[in-house]
Amino acid sequence: MDCPSCGGTDLIKRGSKAGHQRYRCRTCGRYSTDSPPKFSAQTKAMAIEMYMNSMGIRAIGRVLRASPATVLNWIRKEHAVLQHKLAQAEPTDTGIPDVIEMDEIYTYVQKNSGGR
Repeated sequence: MDCPSCGGTDLIKRGSKAGHQRYRCRTCGRYSTDSPPKFSAQTKAMAIEMYMNSMGIRAIGRVLRASPATVLNWIRKEHAVLQHKLAQAEPTDTGIPDVIEMDEIYTYVQKNSGGR
């Protein structure tokens, strides 16, 4: 078993918690248990898919029988992973903008701000 925090293999037994063996990592000092995760990767992927299809966080929690805080943590972790992948990807800047967006208020403020 490896430490879930730092990946270290130098673990020592430190009692039990809820019927599962508890370990302490000598490298980072964090505690962990050998219990299996409560939700599978498929369930987490389903929650992300529901969120991307405009389903509310509380509604996702009701459907999957998870707390809204748990669902929000899954979404935030997936966001962090995607941001990391985007940061590592090579930029494909062609110099041409993909989307240009303007609204009337910006144009109105720009038009009247020069007169004063």
